[in-house]
Amino acid sequence: MAVEQPFLIECPACGIDNVYSDFTTGKSAVCNQCREKLLSPNLINSHKGHTCDNCDMAFILKNETEFMSGESECQCGGSDFSVIDIGPFVANLQTVEASSFDEDESKDDDFDWCRPNSDDSLDGDYNNMFDDDPGFGK
Repeated sequence: MAVEQPFLIECPACGIDNVYSDFTTGKSAVCNQCREKLLSPNLINSHKGHTCDNCDMAFILKNETEFMSGESECQCGGSDFSVIDIGPFVANLQTVEASSFDEDESKDDDFDWCRPNSDDSLDGDYNNMFDDDPGFGK
């Protein structure tokens, strides 16, 4: 299930803005900087929502972030915004995210963002490829 409305969400942990223009099932919503999960049930208490009247992009921002219709500007250049109830919007995103995380989390309990999974198709140890170099040591 695809969410057709693009949205920007301010990370609850580090505050960086994350833009999603093609959020679909199978993709996770994690912060680009700190890798924190962006969609949680308490997001409704800590964030507010606005939509651009020009392009319909949603902005899910922390309550303390200053945002004023007529003064703030969207990526499309528009400056007219409407306040939205983020409850239903976030609930839709959480449903999409929960279905993709439920499938993936059971398989990736030991997933490491820094190291790729081991590949059984390699012959021997990866480092042996360099140790067996015939030009090495000449």
